[in-house]
Amino acid sequence: MIIGYQIFKITAERNTSVIPEDPIQVGYNVSTTSVGKDSASKTLRFGFNYDVSLNDNKSNNIGKIHLEGAIIYAAENVDDIYKTITDSGKLDKAVQQEIVQGISNFSIMEAMQIAKQIQLPPLIKLPDLTQSQEKQTADQK
Repeated sequence: MIIGYQIFKITAERNTSVIPEDPIQVGYNVSTTSVGKDSASKTLRFGFNYDVSLNDNKSNNIGKIHLEGAIIYAAENVDDIYKTITDSGKLDKAVQQEIVQGISNFSIMEAMQIAKQIQLPPLIKLPDLTQSQEKQTADQK
């Protein structure tokens, strides 16, 4: 279970020399960089990097966001999970999924705020609103 999230470093840039052309392609990359164990609290601390890159349809770099931080994972079998990581360098798939999903869930919210502040295009597709056929017909009368 994820019980904590911290950001230590934020880097963001917007390429002002490019006028973006639709469609905008948003790429995400999540990687864990380290793992540490706190036996007293039965937690693991995973360092991570979270990167977002935005490119237009001509592969022009529109901007990028980089977050570095840590996520805190708690479980009863922390000692076993940590031993497996240190012995084999591998993480149980279910734990790995929970860690990566947790990083993504927290980080996308931070990245969306940062994108707004430096005026990057939205990181998620916003809905296209259209009038219904009945409304259009009534408006044309």
